[in-house]
Amino acid sequence: MDKLNDNMREGKLLYLDGIRGLAAFVVVISHYIQVFYPAALNGNPQQAHWKWDTWYGHSPINLFYNGQFAVCMFFVLSGYVLSVKIFEKRLDSETFHHSLQSSAIRRYVRLAVPAAVSVMLVYLAIITNSVHLQAIWGTTWTDMKKNYYELDTNLYTVIKAAVFDPFFRFQAHPYNPVLWTMSYELLGSYLIFGFIALFGRAKKRWIVYGILSVVLIQTYFVAFLWGMLLADLLKYKWIQGKTIKVSVLLMGIYLGSAPYTSLTDNMYEPIEVWTNLINLWIQFHIDPRRLAHTLGAAMILFVLLRSALLQRVFEWKPFVYLGQVSFSLYLIHFTFLNTFSAFLFSKVIGNLSYNMAFALTFLVSMVPMFILSHYYAKYIDQGAIKLARMVEKKMTTP
Repeated sequence: MDKLNDNMREGKLLYLDGIRGLAAFVVVISHYIQVFYPAALNGNPQQAHWKWDTWYGHSPINLFYNGQFAVCMFFVLSGYVLSVKIFEKRLDSETFHHSLQSSAIRRYVRLAVPAAVSVMLVYLAIITNSVHLQAIWGTTWTDMKKNYYELDTNLYTVIKAAVFDPFFRFQAHPYNPVLWTMSYELLGSYLIFGFIALFGRAKKRWIVYGILSVVLIQTYFVAFLWGMLLADLLKYKWIQGKTIKVSVLLMGIYLGSAPYTSLTDNMYEPIEVWTNLINLWIQFHIDPRRLAHTLGAAMILFVLLRSALLQRVFEWKPFVYLGQVSFSLYLIHFTFLNTFSAFLFSKVIGNLSYNMAFALTFLVSMVPMFILSHYYAKYIDQGAIKLARMVEKKMTTP
């Protein structure tokens, strides 16, 4: 992503920064919904705080808080931005392999430093008794009953969880749950670098795309592959008609908004029907929501890359700023939710209605959260990019 950020600051790919920022904010909203309006995710009316919770939970409105769709967008974007410059420039052989080597060396350091600091923030919150999620369980009726005070605070365990576990263990992260994506980001990046090194110049690489799509379709790695495919197809100017682009965009929104609730007996039932048919045909166990969200993200990005109007929308400065702090916002928001927001809600709920208490909590929380994200991006995130370049220079200099 350091390459993405550099290119975007130059102004060429600002719209990608914008969509990435919005995706990060969707993840933020999704976790606030998970804690304060669980019925909108699980469809259980007994956990509803508002009569519309179970309705908008299985409508296209859920696109605005569909965390899995947003993560799929991250992965598709990663596949695109990590490969597009190499496909565009058609580098000579020596420069081509040097570019891949440089990107591969930088990738771990660039991701690991901000992720590790986010874990240390959780550790700090635990030892200072600043986690208040458990204080609002009974009021919010959330299914997320995570007791942070039961976590191991042995410093070795915490450090291992900060620098090793997020990248090399495919499991839920005990300290900062959002870090489950880091292993996919790292290994997905190496999937891209490996594919380009082996097949990037092969004329029949489209066959490899097809084979790998089948092999990886049960995993999130297919999102990186399809993002790289979008970069590879960028030079082809077909599918420029407005009708086709609008149709692809609407289909992407439909698939991307596939809800967490049941897909049967509503407008999303065709997704489950077609996925079940695919599973029967090739004897796979494809998750219909994950497939829908990945396809939806790829379709939306496909149209964005070919629509000057959408690019101007996502180049709006607030969206671009969201993109600049998106990685930091993604890493710290869950901890902020379980500390500051949970504490604030526990204090105001006694004097306000539930919905008003949530609205106040959310709006007030956004101010310090964005301030913290701004400085996290400025010092931690940018510092990681500089450190990654230093490490690359040390490892590649004879």
